[in-house]
Amino acid sequence: MVIKSYAKLNLYLAVLNKRKDNYHNIETLFERIDLHDTIALKKLPGKAIKIVCDHPAVPADTSNLCYKSAKLLQKSLGVNYGVEIKITKRIPVAAGLGGGSSNAAYTLIGLNKLWRLGLSKDKLARLGRLIGADVPFFIMNTPFAIATGRGDKIKPLARINK
Repeated sequence: MVIKSYAKLNLYLAVLNKRKDNYHNIETLFERIDLHDTIALKKLPGKAIKIVCDHPAVPADTSNLCYKSAKLLQKSLGVNYGVEIKITKRIPVAAGLGGGSSNAAYTLIGLNKLWRLGLSKDKLARLGRLIGADVPFFIMNTPFAIATGRGDKIKPLARINK
């Protein structure tokens, strides 16, 4: 299974205050853009999770957000499948475009299909919050959204066609 993992821009960002968990409360307007990485998922026997990436700055160990996404599904749902996750990077690393969060989100979406878990977008978004603040935006699969809280409370914006 091959999935496009899109980048995002913050068109507006207000940092409101510091939270007790060391994050900040924010208000932001997200826009999903066409720039994307590619995530290829392949079932593996057992519960092995293997990360393969063509970019030297992307970890291929347990610190990788895609790894964390797969492990979260295995642990929280008792999944007994493994996966190879191949990431082809096009989104610049650490550029504020949400590449890691996007990869994590689309890994959750892809594994939901590959492993036939039948989870709703809302359930995937709740799980995604445990991985990173931007993850729910990508799971909601909307071109624009207002985000509040840590950036994890998403209100999709409807497109207006005239």
